[in-house]
Amino acid sequence: MSINNFISENLILPLSDLATDRRIYKYLKFLNKSQFWTREQIDDYQNEKLRLLLHHAYTNVPFYNELFKDLRLKPEDIQTKEDLLKLPIITKDMLKLNKSKHLATNYKKKDLVFSSSSGSTAEPFQFYTTRDSASISRASAIRSWYWMGYQLGDKYVKVSMNSRNNLIKKIQDYVNNCIYLSSNQIVSSEFTRIGNEIQKGNPKFIRCYPIPLQFLAQMIKKENQNYLASDLVAINTTGSTLHDDVRKEIEEVFRVKIFDAYSCEGGSVFAQCPTHENYHPGEESAISEFIEDNVTLSDPERPYRHITTDLHNYASPFIRYDTQDYIVLGEDKTCSCGRNYQNIKRIKGRDSDILRTPSGKLLIVENFVAYFQYVSEVDQIQVIQDKENEITINLIVNRAFNSEVHHKLSTYWSNYIGSDVIVTVEVVEEIKLTPTGKRRTVIRNPNISLND
Repeated sequence: MSINNFISENLILPLSDLATDRRIYKYLKFLNKSQFWTREQIDDYQNEKLRLLLHHAYTNVPFYNELFKDLRLKPEDIQTKEDLLKLPIITKDMLKLNKSKHLATNYKKKDLVFSSSSGSTAEPFQFYTTRDSASISRASAIRSWYWMGYQLGDKYVKVSMNSRNNLIKKIQDYVNNCIYLSSNQIVSSEFTRIGNEIQKGNPKFIRCYPIPLQFLAQMIKKENQNYLASDLVAINTTGSTLHDDVRKEIEEVFRVKIFDAYSCEGGSVFAQCPTHENYHPGEESAISEFIEDNVTLSDPERPYRHITTDLHNYASPFIRYDTQDYIVLGEDKTCSCGRNYQNIKRIKGRDSDILRTPSGKLLIVENFVAYFQYVSEVDQIQVIQDKENEITINLIVNRAFNSEVHHKLSTYWSNYIGSDVIVTVEVVEEIKLTPTGKRRTVIRNPNISLND
């Protein structure tokens, strides 16, 4: 650990916590120790946190109070995570329908942290969390970066689909030694700019969605350009499914390993361990259940549906929440990294498609979810490209939606996608599910080629 790393972790982080009323430093210290707990210690911790959560939810959250009473249960009827089977699985639709009842009555909104899922399953979801929950989530993410060799203070590049307009975020980037590169346009000129910035900044780490990084790797290879950072140690991907062929292509060009991660609302961070043998969930944050369904039985890899219970979010508790994601389990033995967490072989749950306009602009799921996650008038989205010059954005809306919002969305997406495409924004009653029970956010007619 360099002096810069030591100062970043032991001085700047605690001061940042003090200024923002967070406890990231405390939880990071805790998580760096708990990652080497025995399996018994992990189970004991989860059971203790679960009992506290259920008592709180029963006492302070109307949704769960009514649920328990309907089932003729009390919190003490559930002593361990094995007893969670006494409760039903909770869906996103159920929580949306009971939005006001899902919020704990013993908190004031001004003391809570507003949060929103990315909506990669076409359902942007807005909820509240506590500062304590936000702190352990952030600390868990930082610890997962430590598994790839990162330490606070190391220079890294973050490539995002969102622009950085928030002054506080810009200050945090500076303090955290982060080079923030935003681009919501997947075109060659943008990749050239990003490549130049990466080479110029010479970071030790890169964080990015898999698909933009794949296209950057393809451009580097095709144009034989040297945009590589000489100090680069590893790459962290998240946000969508990282397929084996995409991983291989990126790693061959950038000449470092990818450490992939997965997370969702109400769940822990699943991250690849230092050995790359498994993904491990941060089990101090949440209890993960993996259940069989028709998909499990029909898929040779036997993926299990991921159900999660957040152990720290007392504002909007997620108890036996259906993530709609599928997980392939690893072998039931201790990972060679020495950690006794659950072993996950593969994350299968977040596939989407890519759109291509006549001018060659590429549009991915993150282009849309990054925008719509903050449009509270829209509950669900689906983007369909049946013809190269025609794109339809289907919306399921709520009562707050009106003609002004409709016009704003139509204007924005027509301008954003380009004049060579007819963009239609339609309000619909239903967005159909796939056979696996998910809603595809972006769908391209397979006859539309991605190649020039």
